[in-house]
Order: sequence, then structure tokens, then C-alpha cells
Amino acid sequence: MSNSRIEVALRAVDGKRFERLMHDLLEREGYTVDPTGTSGPDGGRDAFLSDGNRNGILHCSVQSDGWSQKAHDDIKKAIKNFDRDFDFYVFATTQDPSTTKRDRIENEIREEQGVFTTVWDFSKIRNSLVGDRENNDLIREHLRVDPNRPFADIESEVDELYERLLDRVKLRNAPDGTIVDGPAMVVVHVIPQEAVDDHNDRYVDDLPHPPQFETRDSFPTKRPKMKITENNRRLHDGKERRRYTVIHRDGWTEGVFTATFNGKDPKIRTSVDSLIVNFIDTAIGAFDEANIYPPYYVYVSIIGAEGYTLSRPSRSTRPPSRVRPFNDDEIRLNRVRIDSPDIDVPDVMRKTFDQLWRHCGWERSVNYQVTETDDGETIYNWQPYR
Repeated sequence: MSNSRIEVALRAVDGKRFERLMHDLLEREGYTVDPTGTSGPDGGRDAFLSDGNRNGILHCSVQSDGWSQKAHDDIKKAIKNFDRDFDFYVFATTQDPSTTKRDRIENEIREEQGVFTTVWDFSKIRNSLVGDRENNDLIREHLRVDPNRPFADIESEVDELYERLLDRVKLRNAPDGTIVDGPAMVVVHVIPQEAVDDHNDRYVDDLPHPPQFETRDSFPTKRPKMKITENNRRLHDGKERRRYTVIHRDGWTEGVFTATFNGKDPKIRTSVDSLIVNFIDTAIGAFDEANIYPPYYVYVSIIGAEGYTLSRPSRSTRPPSRVRPFNDDEIRLNRVRIDSPDIDVPDVMRKTFDQLWRHCGWERSVNYQVTETDDGETIYNWQPYR
């Protein structure tokens, strides 16, 4: 079968969602599922199964390596730890072994433990989801993919959404109100796939706090389709915004700040990298709270950038003569895709920040400490200026 978006989402599913998917899928197969509450280090979890008078156990695992050994180990632990006999064992994995290997593992466990064993691997799960239209609701619920659009070019659709959002910002229009005229704008969007692919029934009251550049980005106000921070309205009589963050009920987030130093040589704060990292971190936290799943797409832009430069850190030894202003009015950095909420944001954004600082003549972002190990490996430690 072709590499559809359903397959991509199934390969990237996390342990908790995979567990819930398998519970629902096995219930459709006629099993009664009773979670045990016992989970393993790889995110897998046990559940008791029953099929008429037969008792069984399920273990779900998203472990990428050594799945076959884990299948052996988990049934041994279940037999040892639970005070009951098992007639059958279901091991669910997102890995896709050959049919020969899967059959061999099933036979080995049956012979060694005396328990009838079935491995639900990637192919079996995928075929159950896409081969039975009555299971299409599970694709939408657990994988956040529209089963009617399995081959849609979602990345292009996300790019188009970003363009529409940025076009509004370039006109100095916030989602609610306007943006103060004049200073350069640092604009960050974190857009999940489901912003263009999921017809959710989420209400504004269900939304978490919008992302934050800093902890003082507070006081969110509800609007018909979003929550937006209100921290600057007291200063601008509710008409213009110097900064704001927003989360929309469709899932997309947007943040704009005009934290610049004006004067003969206008500058953008050295801490720009740190502010962006905080926004992305808190956006991912908001997505997790709202059950908005990866992938997430990060876009960083600077609007009105021409003539600005990045503020030179006070402790920097870089010769000022090598620093130059932005030549373009609009700076767009490379899009970054995030496939898991459990990522190191400074690490995944480092090359993007390097790209930003190189626009102004620096070799790389000043917010990382670079060291070389004895074996020649380069280590980048996140040490942002404040």
C-alpha cells in the first residue's frame, strides 16, 4: 500500500494514543478491554482482555528497537505479576516486521509460555483501520487524519494557512484589534496539522492559555473563536497592540512582539531566540493540554526588518564592524517541523536561529555555547542571554 498520511500518523503515534487506539480497535473486534493501569518505560500499557470465557492480556508498545524481545519479556512479567491465568496474549506494536518473523515470534511465545499469542503489528493495524469503513472514526479520533483525504498534501495546506495569517499581520492587523505602527515585528506561528485537517468541535472555553513569549504575557481574553492575551491594552487604550499571543479553536497559534530598541541604529533584542523558544515550548504545552497532536509546523518571520540589526550582547567579543543590518524588509526563516511533543526546542531550532543571526553578519546564534570534545564532536549548549 502507498505511504499515506494515515500510515505516517500511525508510525508517529505516541504511547498513550496508541493504547487508546488499540483499546477501541479490539473492542470493535469483540473483546472486552479492562486497563490495568500498569505502564512500561516505553509508553506501553497493559490491559486485561476477555473473549467469552477466555482471559487474556494486551500490551501496547511504540518501542522502535527490540520489539520481539519485548514481546517475550512482557508476557513473562504479566504471568509473574498478575494473579490470574491467561488463555491468550495480544502484543500490539507500531513496528512492521515481515510476516515470517511475526509468525515466528507468535509460535515461540506459544511454545515457551503456553499462551496463544497474536501480534498486532503495523500492517495488521493499518489494514483494520483503512479496510473497514466503520473504523474510520478511529482514524480521525486517534490519528487526527481525515480518512477521506489520506493522500492530501497537508504541508502545502499548512503553508497556505501561514501565508494568510502572515498577510494579515503585514497589514498591522491582529486577530482582534491592530498592531502599533512603526517598529519591526517578530512574528511566530506554530500550526498543527489538524488546523487544516480536523473538523473539531472544540469551543473557546476548551482552549488553554495562549502561548507566551514571557510569563508576563497574561490576561487572556475570550473571543468567539480564540483566546488572545491582553497585557498591553491598558497602555494603548485597547486600540493597538505592541505584543500579543493567541490560540485559535482550530489549533493554530500566533505571537507578535515589537520589542525593539529604536534610535540611530534600531535593534532587535538579543533575547529574541529565547522569546521564540518560550513561545514554542508553551505552544506545545497548550497543544498537549487541548489534545492537539503533532506534527506541528513552526514559522518565524520578521516584518519591517530593513535597517534593523540584532542587538550586540554586552559580553560578546565579536568585532562590531562585522555586524550589519538586515537588507530586506521581510525576513522569513526556514520552516521547522516538530513530530513529537517530547523534543528539545532549543536543539530543534538552533539552525533556524543561526540563519537569523547570519542575516546580520554573525557566524551563528550567540545564544549557544559551542564546545569541541576530544574526539572532534561539536556540542551546542543552550545558554541564552537575558
